[in-house]
Amino acid sequence: MVEPFGQREASTRALPLTFKYKSMSNKALIQQKLDAELSRIVDAAVLSAMKPLIVVPRREMREWDYGKPGQQFPCWIVLDHLPTNTCIAYCEFGFGPSSPWGLLFIGGEYLSIGMDSGWYSNLEDAFRGSMAWDGDNPACYQVG
Repeated sequence: MVEPFGQREASTRALPLTFKYKSMSNKALIQQKLDAELSRIVDAAVLSAMKPLIVVPRREMREWDYGKPGQQFPCWIVLDHLPTNTCIAYCEFGFGPSSPWGLLFIGGEYLSIGMDSGWYSNLEDAFRGSMAWDGDNPACYQVG
């Protein structure tokens, strides 16, 4: 059944039309983005710390604190760090597309997309900025 114009749910209406058809529409696309990011990481210590934490991508709707009350965006969780109740997500909305990799809480009181300081342009930077990474960063390393 086709819905009459204006009858869709508010959360769907607030998203760009591209979301429904080609943007972040399935796990396979997110898995491709994740695999591409992993292939760019050359630091073996980062990869060995990160890989056991990678999860099958799961979509969660998260509150966007900087928009209309109740506005939510889909975030794809790709890494869980259970000891700290944190995860890394991919989201094309909010701080994306320039910073689509973000640090979020898995559960509890703070389940929004959070602040811009927790979002990064690539997965490695997000991991190095997370509580899951307790290694050293090279002296010349700069967040991209």
